[in-house]
Amino acid sequence: MVTNRAMSTFTAIALWFCFTTLLGLGNTVGYHRLLTHRAFQTGPVVRGMWTVLGAMHSGSPVFWVGLHRFHHARSDTEEDPHSPVEGFWQGHTGWMVGTSHPLPCILFALSGFGQQALILVHDLKRLVGRNPPTWRKVCPDLMKERLMRWLDIPLVMPVVFVAQVATAAVLGGVAGVAWLWLAHLFLTNASWAVNSICHWPTFGTQPYDTGEGSRDVPWVAWFTNGEGYHNSHHRFPRSAKHALHGGVDLSWNVIQLMVATGLAKEPWLPRSFRSK
Repeated sequence: MVTNRAMSTFTAIALWFCFTTLLGLGNTVGYHRLLTHRAFQTGPVVRGMWTVLGAMHSGSPVFWVGLHRFHHARSDTEEDPHSPVEGFWQGHTGWMVGTSHPLPCILFALSGFGQQALILVHDLKRLVGRNPPTWRKVCPDLMKERLMRWLDIPLVMPVVFVAQVATAAVLGGVAGVAWLWLAHLFLTNASWAVNSICHWPTFGTQPYDTGEGSRDVPWVAWFTNGEGYHNSHHRFPRSAKHALHGGVDLSWNVIQLMVATGLAKEPWLPRSFRSK
């Protein structure tokens, strides 16, 4: 016989997987493939939905997109904002906390809400003029959209995060906040793993000579919605599909579903892969 407590635990786990998957797709389908690389087209409502889902985890879309575009332009050089050229942990979290020493990098990786705290610090510096929004210069396309500009206003993202914490506390008390903490712990480290694991020579393969250290690491694709095929992505940045040679790519499956239902159109693929 299934007890009420067992059902509650099952429900909490199921909701956690749904929540992390949706927010993760907001980052991969929304921020990465749609906003950064314009790999497919969609209407303003769907575009806004993916943007809001990404913002709940990754902060300002303009900042995120600007950072990622700069990564592609300067990949694995000293100017790359998040390359492991100074060590694995530097590429994972050290680039955010200003150190390559493993201990503080690991502690920050385990902090769960650490990224949200950095977003708050980042915004407070903007308010006193110490952090000018230079990332906007590489995102003129996004700056034309009211939602993107609004989400890039200082303290909007911290308010969105506080609303998440408050909702979790009202619905689940301390356990609800712990549930949310675990979700952000997973989401942040999954996202950072693409920067560290998928640029580290020990892992995966490099089917394309792209002039930098990106790698295809299939097992990373399982918890990043297909983002583990990073060398293929660096070879074809605009491709809506990353698993070009086969493998798990949930983000591409979602894009295909949107195209089939009329919610998206014009998914871009490299010419040699368009019939596959």
